[in-house]
This record gives sequence, structure tokens and C-alpha cells, in this order.
Amino acid sequence: MKYYKNGIKSGRLIGKYKNYSIYSEGFISVMDEESRMYEKNPDEINFAYGPSAGGLEESIGFTLQTPGEIIKNVDVNPSYKMRDIKIINDDIYTALLKIERVNGYHAASNSVCFLLAVEDALEIENSDSNNERIIEIELERIRSNLHVIKGLCESAGFSVPEKQVSYIIERVSRIISVSFRHRFFFGANLINMVNGNIDYVLKEIGDIEKEFRLLYNDLLASKIFMDRLQENGIYKDVNSIGPAARAAGLKYDARIDSKSLLYDGYKICTYSSGDVFARFMVRSNEIFSACDIILNTGIKKHYMKKYDLNKSGEGAARIESPQGDIFYYVKIDHGRISDIIMSSPSVLNLYAFKKALPGNIFTDFFFVWESFGIWVSEMGVNFI
Repeated sequence: MKYYKNGIKSGRLIGKYKNYSIYSEGFISVMDEESRMYEKNPDEINFAYGPSAGGLEESIGFTLQTPGEIIKNVDVNPSYKMRDIKIINDDIYTALLKIERVNGYHAASNSVCFLLAVEDALEIENSDSNNERIIEIELERIRSNLHVIKGLCESAGFSVPEKQVSYIIERVSRIISVSFRHRFFFGANLINMVNGNIDYVLKEIGDIEKEFRLLYNDLLASKIFMDRLQENGIYKDVNSIGPAARAAGLKYDARIDSKSLLYDGYKICTYSSGDVFARFMVRSNEIFSACDIILNTGIKKHYMKKYDLNKSGEGAARIESPQGDIFYYVKIDHGRISDIIMSSPSVLNLYAFKKALPGNIFTDFFFVWESFGIWVSEMGVNFI
């Protein structure tokens, strides 16, 4: 492994997987930490919400402790989507098919990070394709951030802006489909190769930026919308990642502090208030910056090469997915996966949600939930 060390606790915390704690510069095996139980007051009740409820895209259960309107504490059960994924002893491309489907909405981030770890393990030079991978991930970031903003509009009952965001999301999905032959990038990524028509992305992305900027300005002009976001779900913690960290003024971003997939000249967008509004602002500005990155990232023309994949080694990679740091470690034995670790940003984002929600009222629940962009499917993975 070129950039990461097993058994080293170094850098900021980016996630957990099984009995591993993952840091920005290494990962260590740790015992399960004791969780402190919330002590309910006599005048509070347990309000069960879920596991299947309208407004939530994935099955998840919440138990809210409340005396009536204010939420004092929340317990979350994300285990309804737990699943074992058989991947040990698979060859690299069979494993890749399963990695892509861990969370289809973030298939590009998962598959690129996995392949970077594989290339690290097999000592394969990958500079030819990394700029195309950056464009791919930034296109995914645009759609993912739009999806979060759509959820905020829906939570506010803003049906017209919600439909406008949905239209832009569909346009981005069609750009992805035309350029990469699948709406969720399935089959787009190979060892040191991206199957994609980048020219079509460059042709269309300017219109996406213009359309979203008009909608963004309209949302900022709505006092009702702003009032629902400001001072709700405040979360400021050094153990946060992605847009949640940057919304609290922390300059945490794998695009500048991970050597796995470095961006040239990228400037971090931060906000300071740490509330739902700050997370909305960070995500909106990262849509604009993603459009700029796509338009200004140079592409090297290259052809698919044959590589000897029947080798052994260990590799790791960390990149900035739309929701924060995503990490993969792989151990390869004669071309087959013998061990794998994956850290999803949704693990720390769920912890952040649990800390940000208390003190808010019931009608703020969906604003806080949507603002973190949590995907339960990413947390429910057990590679076997």
C-alpha cells in the first residue's frame, strides 16, 4: 500500500467497518465501544417511527424520546437493510459487479475507489484514466446533491421547486446514460479505464449549471424556505465528514488531502453555522464547483491495455464521494479477493444526525434527515 498503513491510527476519523476504525492515513482494529444509553425523563414517551414510513426512501427505524413536541433523543435502527455480500475469493471483475451495486446512486464513487485500491495492490499505473474518473465522480456529485436539495424542498412542501429539481436530476441522469451507457455508471469503470463519452458531458453540463443557478437564486429569495433551514439541526464536531463537516467550517475533503485521486487547484467551500441551511449552501456551491471541475479537467486520450491481474498484494484508496470520504482496502491473492474493508460516509453521517436532531421539533425531523444525505444501503453491507 502506497498511502495507507494497517495498524496505524493517524489523521482524522472517516468511518468504521465491523471492528475497524478507519482514519485518513490508516486503519486499526478496535474493540466495540460502549454506547451510553439515554436516560428518559418520567414525562417523556418513546415514539416509534418506521421501519417503513412515507417520505423515507429506505427502510429504517427511529425511536424518538419526547415530552410532546420537542425531540430530546433519537435511537436509530438501520439494520433492516443488512445483507451479506459474497465477495471473498471472487476475481476482481466479479467483485466489481457487486461493489457497483452496494449503492447504485453512488456506484461511480464505490467502483472507482475499489479499483484504485486494486490498482494500488497490483502496482498498476493509473494516471491515464484518473481525470476521466474525476469527471465521472463530479457528475455523480451533482446528481446526489440535487437529490438532497429535492428532499429539502419536499420537506418544506415546496412542490414546484421540488419538481424543478427533479427535472434537473433527470437531465443529469440522461447525460450519464448517454455518456456512460447506464444511468448509474454500471459497467463504466475498468482497470485504468473509463468507458465514457466525455465530450457529450462537456457539451451539456453548462446548461445544467445555468438551470440550477436560477432555481438556487429563487430558493434563496424565499424567506419561508430559509426560515425552515436556518438554526435547525446544528452539528459541529471534529469527527464529521463531507458536506456536514464543511458546513461547520472544517476543511475536510479527500479531494485535497488524499493522494488516491488528487484534484488540481480545488478550493474547498465551507460555511460556519453547521445547520441545515449551511449544509444546503455547501451542497449547492459544490454543484457549481463540480460543473467548473468538469469543464476544466483535461482528458488524456488513451486505449485499453491488458494487465496481469493474477498477482497478489494489498491496496487501499480513499476518495471524496458526494456524502464524504469513502474508503476501500483490498487484499488480493493470485487475482482473487482474500480480504476487503469498506468504510461508507453514511456511518458517520448517521451519527451526526443522531446528535443534530435533539432540541428540534417534530416538523423539523425531515429537514435534518435529508440534509445529511444518508444512504442506509451503504451501512447495511457485510462482505463475506
